[in-house]
Amino acid sequence: MSEFLNALIIPRQRRRHVQAELERLTPGVLYMGQLDRTPFDLSRLEWAERREGVFVRWTQSILDLSAPRILSGRLNCPVLLAYLCDEAFWGCALFYKGSPVDHFRTAPGLLHDGFTDSAPPERRAAWLAQYFPAGREDLLPYLVPWTPEELAGAGDPVSPQDAHPRGDGWQLSDFLSTLAPWTRDMLTSDQLTTTPAAPAPDRSSPKSNAPDRQRQPEAAPGPEACLPFLAGVKVLRPKPSFPLSLFSKSRPVPEAVPHDGWTRQELSDILDQFCSGALDRLELDFTVYSEGTYVRRLGKAFRRSYRLTLVLIREAGRCMCLLLDDQESALHRLIADRDTYMTVDSKDLEKTTFHGQTVNQYVVFPQPCPAAIRPEVDYLLARLDRRDDVLSPTRRMGVWSGDVPMTNTEAAKRQHQENRQIWCFE
Repeated sequence: MSEFLNALIIPRQRRRHVQAELERLTPGVLYMGQLDRTPFDLSRLEWAERREGVFVRWTQSILDLSAPRILSGRLNCPVLLAYLCDEAFWGCALFYKGSPVDHFRTAPGLLHDGFTDSAPPERRAAWLAQYFPAGREDLLPYLVPWTPEELAGAGDPVSPQDAHPRGDGWQLSDFLSTLAPWTRDMLTSDQLTTTPAAPAPDRSSPKSNAPDRQRQPEAAPGPEACLPFLAGVKVLRPKPSFPLSLFSKSRPVPEAVPHDGWTRQELSDILDQFCSGALDRLELDFTVYSEGTYVRRLGKAFRRSYRLTLVLIREAGRCMCLLLDDQESALHRLIADRDTYMTVDSKDLEKTTFHGQTVNQYVVFPQPCPAAIRPEVDYLLARLDRRDDVLSPTRRMGVWSGDVPMTNTEAAKRQHQENRQIWCFE
């Protein structure tokens, strides 16, 4: 597993604001097809604050592009993530107001994560010069990918002041010094401060010592929390082998599975069947309720019920995970390729055909049984009544992609019903 030395540079911001937003991050990072739920540990962060901005440094085993993107959106400012991978090569990703601007690597193919780079160095230097006190001509030599000869040790320093040549991963330190001179030597400095630990409780306080006031933290909900809302289960088993399936042209008929009295075990079993390949399709139907409207004249609160459907589909060795929400006429898809979703412009996204529909390729898992689906499904089912936080593109950026209309008009509702006809057994 690779090790990344990360550095965040946030110009014209204060540490207290940056730290407050990092503390709000929700675990959930999709990296190389695997969903990593490791919390963003602030105790590992090392800080430097200057008049020009904030510098944050930490080490991590995955490349997390969601944290700087979310941070740039919440602070409404540019954020640069610079990283050194295994001391072999370096890269940087620029975000502005929650949107990716650019992502560069000195050795694009070494990480084998599907990263591609097509932006010319001149344009990349211009983007960085908009937000940092450096000239485009000074930045340009750093933003050209290394040649095989340079990777083999035949590189030269970009300028006489640089301590590291091209082909040396620690050239990142020279690049940052050129980009933002106030960060000079911070990548290796031992003078950075750590995040202070949370203060210990005051044991002399009667409130904290009183037994009736001491509460154990509540356990996180499990997927069985969805069972009170469960209204139907449909499955589709693999098609019969040749020659029975050769002449079948009609749409396959789903099998309804009785679910009365289900416990966590039965729910886990049906999900395991899909994840193991025993089912080609699984649909879980739920009935959820709105918050309700109180009618003063009648002295009652009225709530509307809405249908919610989780769909797992396997087709030709590939998978998709969808959630259809009638309350907002929304269609959410679990993201399979987070790097593409985060970095590629919408007009350049590749398309593919799945279930007879043309969809963005980043929502189709290329494996028949991807490991990332099950933990994310469990996480969603445990929080159906708070699904907005789970599906939020801001709180959990790069996990779910949603088609959500601005207003739930009649036209939006009709389009949503058409989506149901396409993706669900109706």
